[in-house]
Amino acid sequence: MVATLVSLRWRLTLNALRSNVWALIGSIIGALYAIGALGGLIAAAVGLGAYAAPQDAAVLLGALGAALVIGWCLVPLLLTGADATLDPRAIAAWTAPSRPLARGLLAAGAAGIPGLVTAVACLLPALVWMVAGQFLAALLALLCAPAALAACVTISRIIVVSANLSSSRRGKEMTTIIAFIVVLIASLLPSLFNASLGAHGPEILESFRRAGQILALTPFGWAFLAPGMAATGKPLAALALAAGGWIIPLALLRPWERLVAAVMTRPAGHSGRTRAYASANPASGDRQSAGSVDALTWARRLGSLLPGLPAASAAIAARCLRYWRSDPRYLAQVVSIVFLPMVVVIVPIGIRGTVQVNGEPLTMSLAIGQAPAAMLLTVPLIALLMGWAVHDDLGFDSTALWSHISAGVPGRHDILGRVVAAAVWELPTLLVMGAGMLLWTGRWQDAPALLGGALALYGCSLGWSAMTCVLLPYETNAPGESPLNSRTSGMAIVVALIQMIGMLAILLVSAPATGPAIYAAFSDSTPWRWAAGVIGLLWGAGAAGLGIIMGGRLLDARGPAILATIRSWPGHSQER
Repeated sequence: MVATLVSLRWRLTLNALRSNVWALIGSIIGALYAIGALGGLIAAAVGLGAYAAPQDAAVLLGALGAALVIGWCLVPLLLTGADATLDPRAIAAWTAPSRPLARGLLAAGAAGIPGLVTAVACLLPALVWMVAGQFLAALLALLCAPAALAACVTISRIIVVSANLSSSRRGKEMTTIIAFIVVLIASLLPSLFNASLGAHGPEILESFRRAGQILALTPFGWAFLAPGMAATGKPLAALALAAGGWIIPLALLRPWERLVAAVMTRPAGHSGRTRAYASANPASGDRQSAGSVDALTWARRLGSLLPGLPAASAAIAARCLRYWRSDPRYLAQVVSIVFLPMVVVIVPIGIRGTVQVNGEPLTMSLAIGQAPAAMLLTVPLIALLMGWAVHDDLGFDSTALWSHISAGVPGRHDILGRVVAAAVWELPTLLVMGAGMLLWTGRWQDAPALLGGALALYGCSLGWSAMTCVLLPYETNAPGESPLNSRTSGMAIVVALIQMIGMLAILLVSAPATGPAIYAAFSDSTPWRWAAGVIGLLWGAGAAGLGIIMGGRLLDARGPAILATIRSWPGHSQER
């Protein structure tokens, strides 16, 4: 059973790679990256064994091992559904649940690329203690490595299969947003650590040492800490931790077997709230039934707020606004737009605290009205990201684009509705953040230039996005999927190129307006500041309008082709 399931897993993986060139290229790049990372880890293990004290090596290996197990616990939860290979539900029609099947699924889970890389990582403590001359500790590390790998895989599979039992859509959406924030923070930790280490080196290192000791002593680090206890002359503690490291995966076997039997025998069900929509004809005089929803409320509100807005654009904007407040893919963009610039600009400044100017220490204050002027950079950065947020809006819309094409909605009205939906919440947010940064820095005199430059960037970014969402739509997760789910088409390279070229193009196009804003900020000239504000406002509005017109024309010409492309993406077909 084990050999059959492992063979089936690799056969499915290789067949998927053969049918998709981009997936094959992405897998090759990922494999090369993994090999390079393992080479670096092996070199680090040799250096740790040769030069580190046994006490320090024991704490470090225990903490890193615990972090590895915790990673296997968290990543599947954050990326639920990313790897559905040999899911018990998928094979329920072909075999009955059994103990050999459950254990074979665990073995197949460990036989993938992540499992193989983890297996090598679990063997590194043996290399460390062998180089250090602690041969008994190295032997114990070899005995504990299978337990550590088994714990990683078993916990991961339990989480992956259990997470899909949840039927609350709102709960899944909230989990997705929290997961995205966690991933975003984790991606910024290395740079923040380097910045804090440079400012408060000894204190930071001591804090990390204490945290590492606590983490290593948790059940997640037992299998990795046991050899270190043997190396530091604590044989009884080493044996106890090694036994505990083996007990964890063995104790999880029975819950895993029960879970496999439960999901394979449980009937597929659907739970959720259904809502009826009120009559689309207000003149009909029909009363809205209890629990029903007026589908045109926001369309009428936008029509009243913007009298010149076409009815089709108002309806599309109303639907897109619902996406912005309920779709996890859009909510993830909102989080990154608001959160990322604040972390990139503000946190490093707050960590450093003191800088050197001509050899003299200069302490920076973060008090209201006294914050460094560099914090104003968050405003144009947020403006750029806000306009960029709709650059693949047609792809996010998926096959719902069919309703616009079949109804004969002009392309410019379609694109205008999407831009209006974004601007309804983005512009007020941008103005509030701009006012907040001006209050924090106390540089109110720079308000016209700052807002002018930010609006120029925002308008140019919106205009560029209005065109590229038609010219270069690329595969994205289907509606209802987590934004953290990995795609199998190898689109990461294409997305990176589109984003790099797009950002450079936006900066170049906005330069005639952002240039005067930068000059006004440094020239301390009031007329220049106001001139830069007016130029930025007009330039941004013109760029956004031109982008909407050109994007609309392109959509009129390419609408059916774009819809066919979207339908070819996995999970986007209407038959799903």
